[in-house]
Amino acid sequence: MIKFVSILVSVVSFNFVVSYSTTKAEDQPQEVGIEFSDSAIAIESGQPVFNKGTKIWLSNPRKEEIKIFLNEEEKEINSEKVELSEITELEEGTYTLVLNTNSEEKIFGFTIQ
Repeated sequence: MIKFVSILVSVVSFNFVVSYSTTKAEDQPQEVGIEFSDSAIAIESGQPVFNKGTKIWLSNPRKEEIKIFLNEEEKEINSEKVELSEITELEEGTYTLVLNTNSEEKIFGFTIQ
C-alpha cells in the first residue's frame, strides 16, 4: 500500500511539473506587437497621442521576417526587439505603422506631439 501511494504521488507530481512548464511556455507572447515607453496623454480621432521623445519598441518573439511601413518609409527586420525611434526620426505628427508578417498584417495609428 505504501509503495502504491508513493508511486501515485510521484506520477501526480510529475504531471503537475510537466503541465506547469508547458503552460509557462504558452503564456509567453508569440505575436508581433508594439510597446510605448510612456502612456498616452490623450486620444484624438481614435488614436493615442504621445509626448515627443516617447520610445517605441517592436517586439518580434519568433524573430520572423517583418516588413515595417511607417508612413512613407519601408524597413525590414528580423530581430526579437527593435526600437523604432532609433530606426526612424519621429517628429511631431500623425503616424500609421503597418507590420506585415508572413501570416498577417497589423495596423497601428498614433500621434506624437
